[in-house]
Amino acid sequence: MTALVSVVLPVFDDEAHLEDAVERVLAQRGVDVELVIVDDGSSDGSRVIAQAAADRDPRVVFRPLAENGGVARARRHGVEAASGTWVWFVDSDDAWPSDAAARLVAAAAQGADTDVVVAAADVTHASGRAPSRHLAPSSPPVDGREAFRLLLTGDVTGHLWNKLFRRELLLGIEFTPARVQSDLAMTAQSLAAARRVAFLPETVYEYRIRSSSIITSRSRRAESLELIAGVVDRVAATVQPPLTGTDEHRYFVVRYLTLSGIKDAVTGAWSDEERAGLLRRLRPRLGPREFALLARRRDAKRLALAATARTSLRAYRKVLAAGNR
Repeated sequence: MTALVSVVLPVFDDEAHLEDAVERVLAQRGVDVELVIVDDGSSDGSRVIAQAAADRDPRVVFRPLAENGGVARARRHGVEAASGTWVWFVDSDDAWPSDAAARLVAAAAQGADTDVVVAAADVTHASGRAPSRHLAPSSPPVDGREAFRLLLTGDVTGHLWNKLFRRELLLGIEFTPARVQSDLAMTAQSLAAARRVAFLPETVYEYRIRSSSIITSRSRRAESLELIAGVVDRVAATVQPPLTGTDEHRYFVVRYLTLSGIKDAVTGAWSDEERAGLLRRLRPRLGPREFALLARRRDAKRLALAATARTSLRAYRKVLAAGNR
């Protein structure tokens, strides 16, 4: 019998968590699931664990890739190999309740034309930093343009794991090969193309930030940010009426591209010359219009980051450190 939900799990060198993740996906209750494991060129024991799972349980589909090509490519292979009506993306080192898939499907079933469900999720930190929660908007279902607008304003996050996607929708998007945060490019395209996006105010996922997570690393993100910016700009221009140049679009550019780019320049593994070049390009983008926009949004945290980034990098580093506690 074809499963209703295909859970796509990309893996790269994570033998420590994979077996437990497989068991927790297959333990989902209340809905038929299949698990599509895509190994992205692992050199540890991940392939052995994935193959063993596929050998013992017909609900597991294993797709090994010959070499590492990045998580976006792995997810694309997973979607193509999936057979379910719905796709849910998970990561092997995170956690989720045993009824998460069923609750997502129940929310999707409230409307025949639902293409995406956005739920709440918890974020925990191995460092001991206080956990946080990504809330789903308290809103009736919306169309794709409105859902994309909510992404621009930060009311919907760009993560994949707290969302359920109609597989047919995903087959029509570009899997942008950004090394980091490729989730956002996929989410932006999917939301904008959706006929109907529903919201589930319940927590369905726990995203665990570890010291080895890409989000905490000093990896260089400039190229990825440029790729994501291009996707978001194209989507903003495509929705009708277009959102290009609106306050929502400009707010996204300031908070996600300019400020994230400056943070990357300050904390990333750049040479002094490269760092100086990035800062010369990015800091002038923070001007009176951007400060006024952040003030109108009542975004005090990013207003402080923008003001110090523009005037004093020493002060900026202090504000950045305070926000990460």
